[in-house]
Amino acid sequence: MEAAFTVVSIGTKLAQASAQRDVGAAQQASYERQAEQAELRGRSEAIAYKQKGSEALKRLNETLAAIIARAGAGGVDPTSGSAVTVQQFAMGEGIEEFNIAADNAALALGEGYTQGGIYRSAGSIAKKTADVAALGSVGEAAYMAGQLI
Repeated sequence: MEAAFTVVSIGTKLAQASAQRDVGAAQQASYERQAEQAELRGRSEAIAYKQKGSEALKRLNETLAAIIARAGAGGVDPTSGSAVTVQQFAMGEGIEEFNIAADNAALALGEGYTQGGIYRSAGSIAKKTADVAALGSVGEAAYMAGQLI
């Protein structure tokens, strides 16, 4: 009777080892999906920042056109004097806004890939931990089997 109990215990330990490996693989797959989502979120945010940069350049173009048109309508040379000073100021502000948006896009992209890497590392660790636990269960089963002999 005791031998039958031991055989059942061995089978249970082996089933436990298989389940532990399956859980580890499922956790790794879950972390991989989270990594993909983090990278996608980073790319999406980068696109949004690039769009903001594009809008900043569009507004700059409109501002420059308005400055030149108003200067010309007022009888002032739009290529010299205060008209140029105002244009240069507008260009400085517009280019700064564009550059900030470009920097933010790069940061968002980098953050997405960094977060993805963190999730992938967590998945790898979860899988390795489950494999070690499964190996422990197999070892216990082997020990029990050795007790039968």
